[in-house]
Amino acid sequence: MKKCFSLLLLLIFAMACEDGVVITVPASSSYSVTMPSSVINAEPDNLFSGSREVDITQFFTEDSEQIESIKLDKLTYEVSDYVNTSGNLVLMDLTIQTSLNGTTTDILTIFGLVVENSGEVIAFEDGNPASALSAAQVASLESIMDNLQPFELIIKADFTDDVDGDFTVKVAWDITASVSQDTGG
Repeated sequence: MKKCFSLLLLLIFAMACEDGVVITVPASSSYSVTMPSSVINAEPDNLFSGSREVDITQFFTEDSEQIESIKLDKLTYEVSDYVNTSGNLVLMDLTIQTSLNGTTTDILTIFGLVVENSGEVIAFEDGNPASALSAAQVASLESIMDNLQPFELIIKADFTDDVDGDFTVKVAWDITASVSQDTGG
């Protein structure tokens, strides 16, 4: 009886949607920016900025016109490949931003992050009250992704001292798209 009821609800939902059934499609992606020590150490204030273009439509096989919305499920960052030869403790203020149509939006800023191989650090996970991103920051990132236009993911860092070598900062996320599927009716 439960199966019949569930099937009936699904059928009613499908008939009620003009465009058909809405399904959710998960996707994951990551973007890495190499932070060259020669660039960081050459700057008087030890600053660095790098970016990558993000095209959300490339994450899905569905046509972009079918994507109704994007939901952020998880956002992580990771520092890797750093070799501290001097033993000096170097801190950085790490900022992750997006840029779309000339508007730059701060997504995450971490102050006093030790430059070391961190392993994956969760900045946001849906349902986790200890997430570093606020609801407004999550909504902002989802809104940018919902535009389905390519945008720039910018990674900036401000270091307390020279760094010993090149290293990588990786930003990764898991997202879910709500996708309209035509039922042929």
